Amino acid sequence: MLIAVQGCCHGSLSTIYASIAKFESQSEQHRRVRLLLLCGDFQALRSEHDYASLAVPPKYRALGTFHEYYSGKQVAPVLTLVIGGNHEASNYMQELYHGGWLAPNIYYLGAAGSVMVDGLRIVGSSGIYKAHNYGKGHYEKVPYRDSQLRSVYHTRHYDIAKLMQLSPRPHTVFMSHDWPTEIPKHGNTADLLRRKPFFTSEVNSNTLGSPPLLNVLRYLKPNHWFAAHLHVKFAAVYEHEAGASSTKEVLNSRPTLNPDEIDLDLDDGVQSPVDNPDEITIDDGNDDVLSETNPATENPDEITIEDEDESDLEDHMKEHVAHELAQGRTGGEINPDEINIGDDEEFDAPVIPNGALSDPVLDALKVDESADLVEAARSQAGPNAAHGIIGPVSASLPAPEKHGEPGPSTVQARRTSESATSSTSTKFLALDKPGRGRDFIQFLDIPTPSSIAEDQYPRMTFDPHWLAISRALHSHLSTELRQPPLPRQDEMDRMIQLELDKIEQDGLLVPRIKGQGEQDGPVELVWERGPIDIARVQQFWPTAPAHGEPGGSPTAWYTNPQTEAFCGMLGIQNKINPAPP
Repeated sequence: MLIAVQGCCHGSLSTIYASIAKFESQSEQHRRVRLLLLCGDFQALRSEHDYASLAVPPKYRALGTFHEYYSGKQVAPVLTLVIGGNHEASNYMQELYHGGWLAPNIYYLGAAGSVMVDGLRIVGSSGIYKAHNYGKGHYEKVPYRDSQLRSVYHTRHYDIAKLMQLSPRPHTVFMSHDWPTEIPKHGNTADLLRRKPFFTSEVNSNTLGSPPLLNVLRYLKPNHWFAAHLHVKFAAVYEHEAGASSTKEVLNSRPTLNPDEIDLDLDDGVQSPVDNPDEITIDDGNDDVLSETNPATENPDEITIEDEDESDLEDHMKEHVAHELAQGRTGGEINPDEINIGDDEEFDAPVIPNGALSDPVLDALKVDESADLVEAARSQAGPNAAHGIIGPVSASLPAPEKHGEPGPSTVQARRTSESATSSTSTKFLALDKPGRGRDFIQFLDIPTPSSIAEDQYPRMTFDPHWLAISRALHSHLSTELRQPPLPRQDEMDRMIQLELDKIEQDGLLVPRIKGQGEQDGPVELVWERGPIDIARVQQFWPTAPAHGEPGGSPTAWYTNPQTEAFCGMLGIQNKINPAPP
């Protein structure tokens, strides 16, 4: 399958589609891109009202072009899968916590999710990692308070733990915004630091990126991993040790919260005990960390902005300076009043296309950092919607049969079988943001389990294993500040296997497919086994008015019919944005 992968989007959706069109027009074989993967900072702004939920300083706000796809003025020319980053219209993303269509042909995977596209498993994790929010629940509500505007996109232990319940299997692609920690040391590290010298301290200390995502990488062993966030193109190959996998029990342990804690809305200024004690946390990890031994390297493209509460930032900086002085290792002159936001936090206006801004054909042929070349070099070195709402189950429908509980041997046998065929290495690729001279898009041919005709539209279906995980662990989804502990791993295995058996034997409750010429009427639900098309259950339905349309407000809160549909299919409560009583 020919796919396109994009780094950060930053509202420049039309530029990205223009690059794909140019690639297709200049390709010698005239092949069509069948899938686009967008790795965060998508900025699904429907109108100016969504600015209030976007973590970007006011002077850098720009509407971009997504609203044209949301309103129907334009239609995405290729099936597009999206994850969230740290600059999003978080109010809209939160409506679709379980995933859903942001616009026709543009699907958001949710806070975490897994879907199947022509047999290829696409798994995604949205947001970025911050230790002090990792163990909390999804407590943020629209309208967001200042700190919630940032905490809402911080990854949560609950969502990562769900991803860790998936079984390793071949033909898996993973998308994230953040990088897994340690990844910089599995590619051309020297070249990365030559281009981004202000990452040196974090790379050397293995603190650049997300520790939980490293656990996911080690356990799931996907064939490909795509990321963004740091605004640089970087490729690596992560070799998995034979028989090694991440320990779930370690991952599922989380920071212990004080049961008597009072939320003072200061959570973005609190350092978790597991944080690097020498790290300065400014704007959610996008800033530079001062080196213990070397003076901070100046970034020539730096934009200095005030993106958090200034007094909190000054406190962090002065505490760090005091610590450095006490240790006698300032490494140079430090300005305690400086608020430093690095190159990765440039807030350019969305790029408006005038033709594609890069030559994607040449980019595809000249991949001097490609994971394939990194891998080859190593081998040479030696052998080593209102429509789609599903309501309550009708009394006339047959109830699913009850099943016996799977034993540990059943669960382990399934995992052992799937793990044995998982990838021995993962090809990692991070990309830049749109802009002239930037490596923001890459075209790859990825094998699928079965051959698909080039002119056939991709079929996207629910991943039954992910549905089983979502239903089994839904009672533990917290919308409060505190996230209750999850069950023991053996108990989660049993719960998930039971739900998976139900799905495989009984199917899912979905809308009946109407016959040709059949008139519209009430949605009729049926139990159906086998692959279920996502569009059959979830259909795009605009909630907030689009740009130029009347109505809406910065504080408006919407129940999304697609979330209702997803929850109805699984028979679970919509905890995220339930309809008002």
